Amino acid sequence: MQCHPVRILAIETSTERCSVALARPAGVVQRQQKASQRVAERALSMVADLLAEQSVTLSQIDAFAFGSGPGAFTGLRVACALVQGLAFAADRPVIAVGSLRALAFGAWQQVRSDDPLRVMAAIDARMGQFYWAVYEHHRVDARELAAAALAVPEQMAGLVAHWQPQVIVGNALRTFEAAWPSQHQATRLPDLAADASMTAELARIDLAAGRTVAARDAAPEYVRDQVALTVAQRSADAGSAP
Repeated sequence: MQCHPVRILAIETSTERCSVALARPAGVVQRQQKASQRVAERALSMVADLLAEQSVTLSQIDAFAFGSGPGAFTGLRVACALVQGLAFAADRPVIAVGSLRALAFGAWQQVRSDDPLRVMAAIDARMGQFYWAVYEHHRVDARELAAAALAVPEQMAGLVAHWQPQVIVGNALRTFEAAWPSQHQATRLPDLAADASMTAELARIDLAAGRTVAARDAAPEYVRDQVALTVAQRSADAGSAP
């Protein structure tokens, strides 16, 4: 049983912004900048600056977390590689936090409902497609109703009708604005994106639950490698959900 304050360092580079965060008992502190072509170098510099500001060394970090996707391929590989290197150096475990899960958590943080809250996270996947997933939040706890998958704009209305989310979050709302069913009443958060602070908060939950991997086993989540399922297939696989 740990008897010292738990500290987790998180990196998220799968979006248009590069962010790093440190979770500690007093809360989460984050640094973020617009992503650049030298994202790995920038992220490492931000990590060094953040740890120095907080007077924390790598040996004092209990676990390293990263946004595992889906998202920008290059950003996913960078975050995973950086966290693997840091975890190897410090001999600590790694926590892979799904970027759609983090985004849904960020939406819950904004809405803050005491009742169960169903959130659909949807982000632009390029090539006329989007990544999506559905979660049901009860306070900080969340249950995954639909795992991260790939879809096309023509599927949006069917997905929303089936899952009936109370909140829809992510830049797919803006990218494919015309495809979203206007008649569905839901809180829409098109400008919210996953960041390292969300990743760090969820990593705390995962660390307490023992959901970690060795550095060598850490890997991004490449949803585009999977075949996009039709709405009918997703519904059939859902079982008792929604």
